[in-house]
Parts: sequence; structure tokens; C-alpha cells
Amino acid sequence: FWLKTVHCSQASPSFLGSALLLGIFPNFFSVSPQFFLPMGQKAAREVAPQGAASNAEAVEEAKKKVNAMNAKELRVYLGKHGVDTSRCVEKSDLVDLAMKVAEKAKKGSSMDTPEPPKPPKGEFLCCFNWLLPEKAPDWYAAKIGHGGSGKDIHDKPAPAGSLFGIGFVSMSVKDGPLARTFYETGMGFNPSSRGKNNEVWLNAGPSQIQIKIDPNKESDRWPGEIRVWVDNIQTTYDHMAVTDGELHIKHVCEYMHGINGGEFSIKIIDPFLKTFYIMTEAPKGRKELIHKIGGESSSMKANVLALSDLSIKCKSRADTQLFGEFYKQFFGAAITVQQYETMVHFSPGKDLHQTLTFKEDTPVPPATDLATFCFYMASLQDLHKAFTKCKGAGIVESPSTWEQAEKAHEFIIKGMVDPNTSRMLLPMRNIVRAASHPECLVYK
Repeated sequence: FWLKTVHCSQASPSFLGSALLLGIFPNFFSVSPQFFLPMGQKAAREVAPQGAASNAEAVEEAKKKVNAMNAKELRVYLGKHGVDTSRCVEKSDLVDLAMKVAEKAKKGSSMDTPEPPKPPKGEFLCCFNWLLPEKAPDWYAAKIGHGGSGKDIHDKPAPAGSLFGIGFVSMSVKDGPLARTFYETGMGFNPSSRGKNNEVWLNAGPSQIQIKIDPNKESDRWPGEIRVWVDNIQTTYDHMAVTDGELHIKHVCEYMHGINGGEFSIKIIDPFLKTFYIMTEAPKGRKELIHKIGGESSSMKANVLALSDLSIKCKSRADTQLFGEFYKQFFGAAITVQQYETMVHFSPGKDLHQTLTFKEDTPVPPATDLATFCFYMASLQDLHKAFTKCKGAGIVESPSTWEQAEKAHEFIIKGMVDPNTSRMLLPMRNIVRAASHPECLVYK
């Protein structure tokens, strides 16, 4: 009857679809919201004992369940309770959050069954509220939303005063062919045409991972994690599956929620068991914008887009702040101090916000066989100021004079120090360059 009264030339498809549903299934839209609960939740409610145990016993039982879960189960459990785990990398982070959720057992709530959704004011709209929620889940917003979900700091522009950009991370490895298979075939890095003898330079937009092959030296490590933005995380998943089978080594450590985009991210360890990488999709629409910032032309079709964050583990909160103050006082960097971490900001372009993050996280890797970190400053004038400060603190490794540094457009420091006492915090060599350096990949 409804369809006969509607002129098809004037009705929209959505209206016709609604009319068809209402005409064929008039009772479907008055079903109680309990109809839409998953079967597991229904069963749990039916068999749940009416008499709750004491609060203490309920809490202990809940905590036992939490401790028995692996990382994947913890994420599923926290997701059921609406807890965002995108910033959790270690299992200990997940356990801490799960323990807090388990405290709800004191109120007699079920460990496995979250509270049922509140029914809408009008039962007639129940189906529409179920099919079209007002707020999209975070993972879906990150997947389709331009600029990411907005919750991660890298989705937002870098603050004023940020350093010019991350240049590269350089590491020595023992086995060249093994490294190339892992980085190029598995992770999807595009090799640079500018690599030197016994070196492989891997492009990541305006930044690079530089691998030096030395069979006589212990492989270097990055003392934390390196977050890499990719165009398609599914491509990384497929390539790593092939690489793991080819090398007979399990490089993939964990699958996690998407951080800046995509449905999931992947935690990977290199074949030398020294450095962890977090692979996550870039926010939707960033690929072309990042390509406009800089990079080699041969890397424009590569799945890897950019280095997003380099994190370094620290023993204490005080140390995280000292590292941040080092870059602020010696190089004029913009920093952000949070409860358990301090971030140093970089901005090679308005659409790429990079960070060097110092996190309170134990155990801390030994301060030996460390990678080298290179970053850029905007001008030779800024480089001169930084050289003068570093020279005064006695941490310049080379060259010995500003005239030499000006000619090379760079200087090297021995490591990161306490800006107040000059105590060495981490003996990681930093190569400090001006944006005018010939190897800078950012378009001028």
C-alpha cells in the first residue's frame, strides 16, 4: 500500500527502502533492545547467579582472570568495556588497565558481560540506533576519517618551535642479505639510490633508516620502538607473512588496534632481535600530502610513507623530563611533558608531525651498541647557536670548529646530557644538520 502511494520519480532510495521495511516488517521496529544483545551476553544473563559473592571475592576472581589472559585477550576484554588501548604497547600497560576495570566487580558487575545498552526513548527507533550509532567506533573513525581519529598527537599539526625534521636512524648489522630481505621485502621500505658502499639507505618519506653492513661488529639497537606510517597495513601483513615463511623466523610479535589509521597495527622485531617497529596506517588522505613534503622519486609508490615516532625507554619520570630539557635548552626544541613521557617535536611540513618520545618504561635496554640519530634544524643560524652551546658543554665529537661545521652543514655530539649537570644520560651519537645539507630530502 505504501509503495503504491509513492511516486518513484520523486522518492529517494532511502525513503523507498524504509517504506519497504515498514511495510513488510512492521513489528521488527518495536522489538525490545534486548533482542540485539549478542547471544553470549544473553546466555550469561540467564545463567548468572542472583546472589552476588562478597566484594573481596569478586575482585580476586576478576584479577585472576585478568592475569591469565594473553595480550590479545586483554585487548578484547578492555574493548568490551569501552577502554581505548591504542596507546598500550606492552602487556603490562594492558594489565594495569584491566585491573582497574576489574575493580568494578566490587559493585557486583560481571567480569565478562558489560552493562546492556540503555534503550532509546522511542522503541520505534531501536533498529536505527543499533544500525546507525551516533558516534562511530574509534577504529572506524581512524580508518575512514581524514586526519585520523584526532586522539593521537601525530594526527595534529606540530606546535610552534618544533625542530625541522627527523633525518635518519643509522644502525650497523652483521648480515646484509638478511637485513635487505626483512626491510625491503617484509616491511616494504624502498632502497635509496644514494646508499654508499656496504650501506643500505631505506626511504621513509623525508626520513630514512640507514643500515651499515659490518660482519665484524655487533648489530646496533634502537633503545625503544620506531613507529612507521604505511599506506596500507594489510599489505604489510601479507608481506611479513611471506617473509616470516621465507626466513623461518617469526618477526611479528603482536597485532594491536590501529593508532593513526587502519583497523590494526603490527609490532615487529628485526631479525637481529635488537629493534622493535610499530607499523600503522597513516591517517586517511595523508599519502599525497606527505609526498609533497619530500622524498626520493623512486619511493613514491612504496607502502612505507614516513617515520612518525622514535621512542626511547627511560628508568624514571625525572629522566624523561631531563631528556626533553636537553633538546629544549641546547637546540630550542618545542617539547611536551606528560605524566609518563616527554616528547620532542619535529615538523618537516604541516602535514607531518614527528616526535622523539622519552618514556618511563622498564626494563631499559643496555646503553651499548646504540644506533645513531640524525635530525635537522631549520637554518645555519640555528645550527650555529646549537654548536656553540654543545661546544661549551663539551659534548661535540666533531668537527672541532664552527668553520668546519658550517662548511659541512652539520656537527656530531657524543650523546644526550643533563642540561644542568652535564651528566651523560644516554651515549647515543646525534648528527645535527642544517636543512641546507645536501642529503636533506625535504623539498626546499
